[in-house]
Amino acid sequence: MDFETAALSRIVGFVAALWRQKWSSPFAKATESLPQELRGARLIYAERLFRSQSPLVITARVDRVYRNAKGKLVLVELKTREANRPYWSDVIELSAQRFAMGGQTGEAMADHAYILTERPDGRPTGFHRMKLMATADLIALAMRRQELLAGKTKPEEADFRGVCRKCAFGRTCNSLWQRFGQSNI
Repeated sequence: MDFETAALSRIVGFVAALWRQKWSSPFAKATESLPQELRGARLIYAERLFRSQSPLVITARVDRVYRNAKGKLVLVELKTREANRPYWSDVIELSAQRFAMGGQTGEAMADHAYILTERPDGRPTGFHRMKLMATADLIALAMRRQELLAGKTKPEEADFRGVCRKCAFGRTCNSLWQRFGQSNI
């Protein structure tokens, strides 16, 4: 191989490496360590919006959806956070995604989903399998939210006082404000 051919080969290799680095997301890199259930599963949807119509209109964007060996669709959500753990809000979000997607497509959905957590530097930290809410519980939660926003029902006290600091209804929840005072919440 002459000098020009070797130089061209190195340049092509360098450009290909840059391309792979740019276009391979942290999620794509993490697929090598997918949960056992999803290894070999086919990616069906990525970054797609779904909308249910009845009995409740919910619109949700899914990160990834795989078809498992049993033919059911399994949601996978990417979360960037310091903590390598799922939260209750993740269960609600994924349950809403399942509801919207199932309502639009009519396809069989798994009753569980996975959260992939990664650090802010992009390094994957782990997968977490999560049981999703029953449809009736999700609908009840969405209805309660609508009633709270419409002022038809009053918010309840949280079990943990720190939750109230982030609550949109904190200023209207009289029992907490009287008990702990505005400066403590």
